[in-house]
Amino acid sequence: MKLGLALAGGGVKGAAHIGVIKALEENGIKIDAIAGTSIGSIVASLYAMGYSTEKMLEIFKFFSKEIMKTDAKHFAGNLKTSKSLLGYGLLSGEKTEIALKECAKEKQIKDIKDIEMPIAIPTVDIVNSRKYVFTNRELEGDYYITDAQIAKAVRASSSYPRSICTL
Repeated sequence: MKLGLALAGGGVKGAAHIGVIKALEENGIKIDAIAGTSIGSIVASLYAMGYSTEKMLEIFKFFSKEIMKTDAKHFAGNLKTSKSLLGYGLLSGEKTEIALKECAKEKQIKDIKDIEMPIAIPTVDIVNSRKYVFTNRELEGDYYITDAQIAKAVRASSSYPRSICTL
């Protein structure tokens, strides 16, 4: 029997996903495929790239403080452009992308298709209300994207709605 693990969003609480993976491993339960959205996509991508739970926690601790700092320029730009905060993120997501790019580079990975373990990262384009899934498996449907950098896929899945990611 094969096991797939789906990880949800939830901000910093997503670090608990690392504990779940560790508990599964300690009990001899092998994860064969992984998916995640928002913080779940960060943990899923690190795991699929081959990071241990100990290293993932170390990475999470190192980058989380920097990622969660609000960029005043981004915040002011959103307020100036929209005259409202509704539908606009406080964070640009750029720091998340940079952090994931560094982690991927360490494992000699750039694109999602470079990852061996089956992975899926769901996203929503809020401009046209379309669902997309970044994955390293060839699946039928125009909403599956297999040709993207893993760091950009994770950024697109994270809840930074105003950030535009050029794929």
